[in-house]
Amino acid sequence: MTLSHVTREEAVKRLAQSQAGAPDSIEALCELVRAEVHARKHAPRAATLSRIARLLAPAITLDEQRLDEVCDALEREGDVMLNPGGVLYATPTRVVAIGKSARVFSSLPTRALAKALDRDISAKGASRTTTSVDGLTEAVANVSGVMVPPETWSGLDRSPTADAAFLAKLDQRLEWQALGAGSLEKDGALEWRAWQVSPEGARWRRSSEGQLWWARTRFGGHCRAWTASASPATSPFVTLSPDDADRARFALSRKVEAASVLRVARSGKRVTLEVPGWLPRPEYRWLSLHAASVTDSKGMRWEISTDSEDQITKLLAERLGLVVEAT
Repeated sequence: MTLSHVTREEAVKRLAQSQAGAPDSIEALCELVRAEVHARKHAPRAATLSRIARLLAPAITLDEQRLDEVCDALEREGDVMLNPGGVLYATPTRVVAIGKSARVFSSLPTRALAKALDRDISAKGASRTTTSVDGLTEAVANVSGVMVPPETWSGLDRSPTADAAFLAKLDQRLEWQALGAGSLEKDGALEWRAWQVSPEGARWRRSSEGQLWWARTRFGGHCRAWTASASPATSPFVTLSPDDADRARFALSRKVEAASVLRVARSGKRVTLEVPGWLPRPEYRWLSLHAASVTDSKGMRWEISTDSEDQITKLLAERLGLVVEAT
């Protein structure tokens, strides 16, 4: 192996060539995270992102929060999987056909994926699409991947509606499976925030009262919990998955119209949707199959066609209790 010294400028050029884009673009950073996770099969999330930042440091100054957001997007997309212990896992190839195109989900970097499937794959943000669907089923099978129907991929048919019945089930879990007060604080006290809803809106706030709670752990992870009325530091609780916590947010906000607004802006044949916060995973996956996320909106704004507006807004309103408001 021969080593050679390159200048910072040359390093940036080489990174741009290898990643097919600006080194600090969302697409390029997604490729780096995919490549790191796929090569190692599994690794701690914090260590993975720290390693990527160190490798890029000689060439570019990278905002670590941006890298963290990129990893969040890949987790939502399904290209990498985060387990409860904070470890990222590589994922197999799954392909969802939608009309004359198909969405591709895999921890394989795009160039390797395109070569394996023998077709062009385009990337926008964390999403990847191929418009070449002839022989796609066979190509996917050759890389030990699977074709997945849109309904199965989103999981809407297996997930509850964000409503009073869902909250009642959380109360039932609390009655049967409660953990002891303060049992999540063995590494130190956590700064719990409660999800509070008012006519002015809904958000996480420091409080001594609430049912849905969130806290950041000492090592950068997140804890989510459900209680009867007080903080998990002082009362029994049940832990929640990210999806259950997101669904609980919408279920609690459903009671106050001002806190559950889906804003719709129309311009010609395009419609922009603005959602009030992170969607639960099934709704997010379903929406991502039928809409395009607006760049740098962090999943809060989506573009759709006028033909699909009624179908999409109706489903989100029914499942999450959103009030549709045209702007």
